Amino acid sequence: MALRGESHPAHKLTELQVNNIRKLWNIGHRNIKVLARNNGVSPTNIRKIVRGETWTHLLFRDFEKYK
Repeated sequence: MALRGESHPAHKLTELQVNNIRKLWNIGHRNIKVLARNNGVSPTNIRKIVRGETWTHLLFRDFEKYK
């Protein structure tokens, strides 16, 4: 099984940070450069997070709560 998220040795964000980035995006905070700077990652990384291209295991875990 592949290492995902915080279990990967090269991770730069925590699950809490990723969830906070998505929450901020959903409430209308659209400045990707500021989100990136505040979290110490690239704007591309933030863009992939909010599009659901990375940290996808968090999306599925959150969905399980509503079943």
